[in-house]
Parts: sequence; structure tokens; C-alpha cells
Amino acid sequence: MDRKLAWVGLNLLPSLTPRRRALLLERWGSPEEAWEALGRGPLPELFGAAAQQIWAERKRADPEGELRKAARAGAQILTLEEPGYPEPLRELPDPPPVLYVLGAWKEEDRLAVGLVGTRRATSYGRLVAKRLAQELAARGVTVVSGMAPGIDTAAHEGALLSGRTIAVLGTGFGKPYPAGSERLLGRIAEQGAVLSEFPWDMEGAPWTFPRRNRLIAGLSRLVVVVEAPERSGALITADYALEQGKEVLAVPGPITSEASAGTNRLLREGAKPVTCVEDILEELGLQPVAERKPAPALPPHAAQIYALLASEPLSLEEIVAQTGLPHPQVAQILVELELSGLVEELPGRRFLRKPLGT
Repeated sequence: MDRKLAWVGLNLLPSLTPRRRALLLERWGSPEEAWEALGRGPLPELFGAAAQQIWAERKRADPEGELRKAARAGAQILTLEEPGYPEPLRELPDPPPVLYVLGAWKEEDRLAVGLVGTRRATSYGRLVAKRLAQELAARGVTVVSGMAPGIDTAAHEGALLSGRTIAVLGTGFGKPYPAGSERLLGRIAEQGAVLSEFPWDMEGAPWTFPRRNRLIAGLSRLVVVVEAPERSGALITADYALEQGKEVLAVPGPITSEASAGTNRLLREGAKPVTCVEDILEELGLQPVAERKPAPALPPHAAQIYALLASEPLSLEEIVAQTGLPHPQVAQILVELELSGLVEELPGRRFLRKPLGT
């Protein structure tokens, strides 16, 4: 049998855990021989009570069909032995033998940062994730995240504004999570890569997302946890990064916010705090960009509003209340600031100052 088909076939068997696969390959020496051996009948001497289930999965597996599904969608299936397989993942103790890829991993993606956090993000967390990702990508750093709602999605969207991003799925490509994310996945594939180690039609399960998290850490030079409660998958990514000998950084959050309880704990335990993109660049050994744009010269009322929008999004009504300026005048100034590229309108008709130099 073709060696690639054998690898793809072995990867289609959910009960063939990495440990069992290692035993199988140790016994038979090659994926082709291992695949053929599984087809001859159960192997209780190797797999014990799981032998019958593995044999049943082997009989149903269709590696040729898997390759056809990928080809129809414009995706590649790469084995660990093929060119194009992400080099940092080869260095893991248990690299996935098969990767599904939309887009492409490039050599420049060796300079990558994982930006992760909770699905139940606050507006503060989403804002920070998007801004950090945009500034990192603008400086040539690839942003890696897990495509989940909340912080992950904000990180991907921010990176897409100025550079490359990589999404690692905890499902197969045919069952992306969250549902309805196909458009964002397409944009990421055009401007970076989407990766999964799971068969095409595999749905997410409690064990698949932690395995995804190990790949996020594996692809990244360091991991930044933007916002995470005490029990969060993002903290699992941080643990994987530490196991792999990488630094973990964390964004401080309000002490009253449950969404930041996990990140604040990381800081107590010694994680480096992130208060701006330069904190991350310094950890990467990169010089911060010196030629940032100076603050723009604005008329007094416009400068007042511009300064107000530096730290958090505000609605038009909140700006009116804080400045005491008439509603029509504030609305006009906001339009002018938006047209000048100094302010952006966020969902919910809230306004925020754009970072200088981006």
C-alpha cells in the first residue's frame, strides 16, 4: 500500500491513540506494514480490550476518500515525512503524523506568537487581543490561535488587518468550530494557514481541544494569554508551552473580573505581564519600531475626544456626557476622525482610537 495512504488510514482510527500507534509501529516497523496487520484481524496481544474496536474502525476507514475530500476543498494532507509540514511541529515529542492544511505554513512563520484566551471574553479582552494581534502582524510576527469564539477569533481578525495568522482547529475541516466560521477560515487560509490533525469529518470532543492546544504552543515561540478564567483551555496551552520550554506571558485584568482570574494567577506565578506590544517584542528579542507616528495635531475639541478614546470604547452619548459638547458637534468630529483613520467604530456604535503606527 502507498505509504501516505497508510499514514492517513492510521490517522482515521480514533481508538488508535498515539501510544497505541507507537506500539504498532514498533512491532511492524512501517505504516504500510502496520496498516496491513490491522486489516488481518484484532490484535489483543497489543491493544487488549481495545483490539476489537480498532479492527472495526480499520474496516470502515477510507483513506482514499479522505484524500478526495481534501482535494475537493483545495486542502492538502501532509504527513510528517513530506515537504511543507511545519518544521516546529517536527520538534514535538509526539508530532501529529498527518496534518490537514488550507493555505500554507511558510518559513517566516517560525517567528510566531500564540495569542489565546477564553471563549467568554469581555469587550476589554477582545479589544486587547485584536490590537496586540494587529500590531504583532504589522511587525512580521505570525499570530497563532485556536479559532474559538472570543479571544481566539479577535486575535485572528486583528492579525488579518496587517499580516499573517495561523488557525489550529480542534475538529476536522468538515466540522469547523464554531459553526458558521467558514468565511473567516477562508480569509485565514488566504493570508496564512488553517491546520488540523483530525480526520475531515471529525467533530470536536473534550479531548480534541487540548490536543489542538499543544499544536498552538508548538507552532509559537512564546504564548500570550490575553484573558482566561481559573478553568480555561487557554491555561492548558500555557502549560504545554512551559513543557516545551517556552515563555508564557499574560495580560493583566481587573481583579474584579472572573474572566481575568486565570491570567492574574499566571502573573502571580511569574508570567511576564503584557501592557503593550513592545513587551512581547522584547521577549522575542526584537527591537520595538522606533519610527512610530507622532500624535496628530488636532483642533482642541477633536484632540479632547481623541484623548478620551485612548483606553476604552465609548458611545457617542458617553462622549457627549464626558466632554459637555453638543451632540451634533461630537458626531461631526467622530466622522472626521474616522475619515482621517484615527478612530474606528466598533460593534454597538462605540468608538475607539486606533493605535499609532498601524
